[in-house]
Amino acid sequence: MTNTEQNYPQAELKTKKRLSAVWLLPVVAAAIAMWLLYENLSSNALQVTVHFDNGSGITAGKTPVVYQGITVGSVSQLQLDDALKGVNATLDLQTQIEPLINENTKFWLVKPQISLSGVSGLDTLVAGNYISFQPGDGQAARSFTALLEPPATPRSDSGLQITLHAKELGSLSVGAPVLYQQIDVGDIEGYTLLDDGVEITAHIDPRYTHLINHRSRFWNHSGVKVTAGLQGVQLETGSLASILAGGVAFDSPEDGDAVDSGHRFTLHQNRAHAEGGKRIVVAFDSAEGLSQGADLRLQGIRIGSVENLRFNEAGPTAGAEAELRINAPYYDYLNENSQFWLVSPKVSGSGVEGLDTLLGGPYIAVNVDGEDGELPERYTALRDAPSQRISAPGIRVVLEADELGSVKIGSKVYFRKIAVGQVESVSLQRKGVEIGVFIHQRYAHLLHRESLFWNASGISISGGLGGLDVKTESLATIVSGGIAFHTPEVARPQAAWEGLRYTLHEDYESSFADKGREIRLYFSSGASLSKGTEIKYEGIKVGEVTAVELDQSMQGVVVSARLAPSAKAIAREGSRFWVVKPQLGLVGTRNLETLVTGAYISVLPGSGGVLTEFIGLERAPPLRAPAKGLNVILSADQRGSLKEGVKVFYRDIPVGEVYGFELSSDARRTLIHINIEPRYATLVRRNTRFWNSSGVAINFGLFSGTTIRSKSVESLLEGGIAFATPEGRGEDGLAPPAEASQHFPLHADVEPSWLRWAPAIPLGDE
Repeated sequence: MTNTEQNYPQAELKTKKRLSAVWLLPVVAAAIAMWLLYENLSSNALQVTVHFDNGSGITAGKTPVVYQGITVGSVSQLQLDDALKGVNATLDLQTQIEPLINENTKFWLVKPQISLSGVSGLDTLVAGNYISFQPGDGQAARSFTALLEPPATPRSDSGLQITLHAKELGSLSVGAPVLYQQIDVGDIEGYTLLDDGVEITAHIDPRYTHLINHRSRFWNHSGVKVTAGLQGVQLETGSLASILAGGVAFDSPEDGDAVDSGHRFTLHQNRAHAEGGKRIVVAFDSAEGLSQGADLRLQGIRIGSVENLRFNEAGPTAGAEAELRINAPYYDYLNENSQFWLVSPKVSGSGVEGLDTLLGGPYIAVNVDGEDGELPERYTALRDAPSQRISAPGIRVVLEADELGSVKIGSKVYFRKIAVGQVESVSLQRKGVEIGVFIHQRYAHLLHRESLFWNASGISISGGLGGLDVKTESLATIVSGGIAFHTPEVARPQAAWEGLRYTLHEDYESSFADKGREIRLYFSSGASLSKGTEIKYEGIKVGEVTAVELDQSMQGVVVSARLAPSAKAIAREGSRFWVVKPQLGLVGTRNLETLVTGAYISVLPGSGGVLTEFIGLERAPPLRAPAKGLNVILSADQRGSLKEGVKVFYRDIPVGEVYGFELSSDARRTLIHINIEPRYATLVRRNTRFWNSSGVAINFGLFSGTTIRSKSVESLLEGGIAFATPEGRGEDGLAPPAEASQHFPLHADVEPSWLRWAPAIPLGDE
């Protein structure tokens, strides 16, 4: 029997009764579910709905709700509202913040905003938009409407919170500075739109709260204010922040009481409004050029502006009404006698008025008359500026003129180009114009009964090719006109008195009319002569023509002229007058300046008794011996081509000229008067030889050939005289010098030996 066949005992199986571990799984799952349910109910038990104008930037399941930098919830659902005009966002919030969610709680969406005032919501550039809220009081609520802008955030630090009321916000924004003397002392926290304007909340830093009292005045200090005119450009601005984001400025009188947070102030349009003022209405016949914002000026100082401009149809004539605001304290200077008028640019031939308005525009000027009185609410403007009566001590006289010219009220009165007074009034009379003139007291002694006045306005230009003579009293007289006077010396001067009347002459020369001398000249022709033609002696004006008329015989003209006071001695017997005109020739010209200035009358004074009527010469008198140099006389058979102005040569150098010619006493010869310049007078000796060097000398011979001789182009065309001096027997090897008026023969030709004379002769001084 093998081992495999052995019988072993059989095992007995017994089953033990116990609970399987598999049943623990449902228990654990149920416990976990219960815990999750509890956790979910305990953490998101608060659910609110917020209405937004649109859902831009809000995403369900992603957009968080953040309070003081901590996420306290999220948007669980976003859907259109029933009216389809916005969206409703369902917010699941932590129950911890439930005490903060009441009917006055404010929600808004925070997203990045970039503007000139700065950058807000910068953290959303990384984390995305989120919803924030500001806790409020009142009953618990679960439905809200989101704000378009973040509300003013209350400061956690101490300080002063005030409210400013304005008609409009202007360029102000949240964060704009509050300035005191250009220093930032606070900022704008927020603003709210009201029915009657805007309410602005401002915060003042703790260290500056003492600057605010109940009399503090606030004004909008935004942007840049530029004032430009002929005096320059004025730039007014606050800090850089106020330029970009706007700003508010204020000042505070010292006697004000302290205020608490929440105190209400008015925000004025500008500083002038903040300082106070008064409003008046001025009626104009025509306000052409005037605009809102135009200045109101008192003696050149801006004291107010035009706030409103409207047509006036209620009065007897149509016009315009300007509502003016007068700044404090200037309205205290005005009264019922104050005068208003419009200043606008006026450009004319007499000058420029209102020059400063060319850049700044027309403005209203006011004149104060008197010191006390009430300020009416309405005025009627003057059509023109009032007469400027000076209150300083002085003397007033009256000038009479045929016409006003460029003189006007305010024009200066000059004595030796120094302003000593001015024109106070101008009035039109039947016979002309009366001008009221005021002379200051310190200059009153310069004015005598004999004083002469003339119109010194504009510019007087005279001259010719030799130059221009420009006359003007001063630059001011060019633009605004002016009057000048002088006082001639008399044996017994008499001081002027108040109201004395004078004649206003046209110019300086005509002021001497009563002191000059009238003469009459008779010419065969009036060609080139007219009223104003000058009379000259040695190039100096000594008078002028006042009239040119035909004489009674109709064969000539009568020239009436007036001599200047200093030239009265010319009106004497023997004086000779002739007309100087331009002369053109092949070699040269004479009197070329008359091509520009016109012909004039030249005079050679006589030495006889007083005479006022003269016969004019057809040409200049032939004999006018020069006062300088050596004058000698040459005798010839014929004058030939010689004439006045012909040059006299020594070794082909001009040293003199012919100044006249005449017949000898027996009429057998021609006497030619020449003048040798002072420096060359020593060249002429008693044995000097003179010959006619005019034209061309031609010598022709069959075997000797042809010789052509000419001194110069001048002598070829115009004629000429030459001379040579031989050696003599004097101490210096020369003959004695020639005497004045010594006679010499004028040879028709030159001998060859004369051309070889070359003595050493010292020349005279220049």
